[in-house]
Amino acid sequence: MFLSIVIPSHNKAVFLKKAIRSILNDDEFGNDIDLIISDNSFNSDIRNLYKRDYANIKNIKYFSSKKYNCLDSNVNRSIELATGKYAWVFGDDDILVTGILKKIISFLKTKKPSLVVCNSKSFSEKGIIESSRMQKNKNYLYEKNENDKFLIDMGGYLTYVGAIIVSKKLWIENYKKDKIGTFFAHIDCLASIKNNREVHYFGMPAIKMRLGSQTWLNKSFQIWYLFYPDVIWGLENYSFSAKQKVIPKNPLNSLKLMLAARAYGRIDYQIFKKHILNSRKVIAFNKFIILIIVILPSKLFSILYLWYIYMFKKKQTINFSPKLAIAQINRILN
Repeated sequence: MFLSIVIPSHNKAVFLKKAIRSILNDDEFGNDIDLIISDNSFNSDIRNLYKRDYANIKNIKYFSSKKYNCLDSNVNRSIELATGKYAWVFGDDDILVTGILKKIISFLKTKKPSLVVCNSKSFSEKGIIESSRMQKNKNYLYEKNENDKFLIDMGGYLTYVGAIIVSKKLWIENYKKDKIGTFFAHIDCLASIKNNREVHYFGMPAIKMRLGSQTWLNKSFQIWYLFYPDVIWGLENYSFSAKQKVIPKNPLNSLKLMLAARAYGRIDYQIFKKHILNSRKVIAFNKFIILIIVILPSKLFSILYLWYIYMFKKKQTINFSPKLAIAQINRILN
């Protein structure tokens, strides 16, 4: 095989069926492309879906991966299972853009890349939220010496694991299993692959990313404000200034980020007590302000944040999408 579309799936059989249908409906599927499902679900819904609908399709393979019980380990497991030279990590709740596989295969065979970051769209059941998640809709090549530019441009976007097509060989060589459990072990691996290599950005949106179906939402504070900065600041061969532009080293001490966290419903009083109250990384004055933030109603901050976006943050940037932010806040308010 040339390309394996690998789906690390967890308890989302209904969405997975739609994801698989979008891939099967692409005329290019099957022409040196296969589909790997790595299922670490608690239940048997996905296994039953495979047996009922896909077991007789040659280029679709199912693997039970229950012992790979977190996102990082299942992503790594799915790539290890890939039979292709390249692996495309595909979200089990996402949708393939119609007709994109032919363009992707042509791009891979022409450029022979180590790593490709694919642009995406975002959507909800109400329809498309943004037709292009990234500002650039044209292909771009990050040169061997452009580590910092790559991190600044892509450090935020690569939190979305479904955007990557990677050489299986290089993934296996660069993946660090001690990063499993951070939810961003893939970022450490991709940043390592980038070191002294060219990396390609594929500008045409290739995936439709579904909003609000992630299974880790109840851990979002730890993920975004503890694990994510630890991974970014642990990267080798990337500058202090580049890392700072992605995420502060200690976001708990940023009142701006804590206000946003409250607006998104990521922090409450219990989280404050667990992660901030006794933290030596947060100064006393900031603790007092954050305490006030978590005591006041979260909807107040959601409304204020919406107003802030409409007034001051209407323009899309590399690391911020106003349309996506508004959709996320409206989900909370509704």
